[in-house]
Amino acid sequence: MGQEIATTEFSDADEREFQRRLRTETNILNRWFKQERFEEPENPMCGLELEGWLTDSDFMPAPESEAFLAKVSDELVVPEISRFNFELNSIPAPIRSTVFSDLNRSLSSLWQSCTAQAEDMGLRAIAIGSLPTIRANMLTLEHIYPSKRYFALNDRIMKLRRNMPTVLSLEGKELLEVSHPDIMLEAAATSVQVHLQVALSEGKRFFNASTIASPIMAAVAANSPFLYGKALWSETRIPIFEQAVNLGSFRNLDGSVAKRVSLGNGYVRDSLLELFLENLDGYPVLLPDNYDRTPDELSHLRLHNGTIWRWNRPLIGIGSDGTPHLRIEHRVPSSGPSMPDVVANTAFFLGLATYLARMPEVPEDHLSFAAVKRNFFQACKHGLNAEIEWIDGKVWNLQKLVLEELVGPVEEALESLGVDRDDIYKYITRIIRPRLITGQNGSNWQRAYVNTHGANFQKLLEAYYEYQKRDIPVHEWQSEA
Repeated sequence: MGQEIATTEFSDADEREFQRRLRTETNILNRWFKQERFEEPENPMCGLELEGWLTDSDFMPAPESEAFLAKVSDELVVPEISRFNFELNSIPAPIRSTVFSDLNRSLSSLWQSCTAQAEDMGLRAIAIGSLPTIRANMLTLEHIYPSKRYFALNDRIMKLRRNMPTVLSLEGKELLEVSHPDIMLEAAATSVQVHLQVALSEGKRFFNASTIASPIMAAVAANSPFLYGKALWSETRIPIFEQAVNLGSFRNLDGSVAKRVSLGNGYVRDSLLELFLENLDGYPVLLPDNYDRTPDELSHLRLHNGTIWRWNRPLIGIGSDGTPHLRIEHRVPSSGPSMPDVVANTAFFLGLATYLARMPEVPEDHLSFAAVKRNFFQACKHGLNAEIEWIDGKVWNLQKLVLEELVGPVEEALESLGVDRDDIYKYITRIIRPRLITGQNGSNWQRAYVNTHGANFQKLLEAYYEYQKRDIPVHEWQSEA
């Protein structure tokens, strides 16, 4: 749920003091970059966060997360912004040997526990990018999770917007135009966030690689084609979140306005420090909550960074001995469809980012950031059928590009990280490859189900839930059943 805060009311003095502390901590971070103080692990660590939904037995959203979380009673299962949602966290692990089998085992076990606890309450726990049965009149402050952080975020964002409603306007197969008087639209988009620890020397390359990989991941992991009963983009979740927290900040050199939720404002040029400097001077503080902690804990810097939702977000962690480390949080993949799919998407991202980051020729020298942004929205709209520009200067069908040019290098990159061949085979060769061959990701399965059975979203979720419970990868799901 992010860092909790102590109050929802802030004075001008609070804001000034927060800005002072934020600047002090950014200067400390600047010094750490110059001193090369960050941890350099032998094997980089990875982990993930998985957001889920609660529904009733008829697969309508159920605002029961407080009671559900109390029943689950696991520190790895935490609240999200609405009482329809919750989040699972994995324990970080080094990328080596059987890391993905181990992750699948632990994630599936925790998910099955959540599923069982939900069913005991007459509920259903579902991992999906956007819940087809959600409706606008359900996403209200009545259903916000009772956390000071979330109430304060809503108040501050709406104040900066001068209480103008959020307007979601999307045209896919159908047109959707709807306004929300608060930030609860954000709850309609649920994701997987992959965390990758990076060495200081590779931070720039891995961040830019993650950016270039984002259109690919949006299409491969797409799982949110419907919202409010409308057929929209292949990955509707991305524009939902971007428009839910639609706050302009500074102007980029090209004249565009930097947004609070976005792919970013350009490639990193030298180091990840640039992004924290951009945070300091470019984005208004949303939560000026002042902590009684030492500056070296970077509490204010990290709180502020947590309110800037780049699709690839730099993170600073502080070890128990005070040693800092760098992570990249990749926020692009949709939640679901099955736990093996989630693990396969994680493995694919880690392999793809590693391949791109360690190419002898720097890929960002051959593909402009503007092209990556175009690719990203083409991938979100059209999924695997998108036409995108690639680093070879050609325009590719995305599905063909990944299958013919990227899956092999991803497998090799994972092997170079020390991942066992059996693990690579299980999650890339046996899940990602056939998903690309069949073209059946979560989004396309949902569309095929509706094409066969009509827009009965409760029936769709009933079939979806049964496949998910059985841990069957989505490329094996039948839409005719």
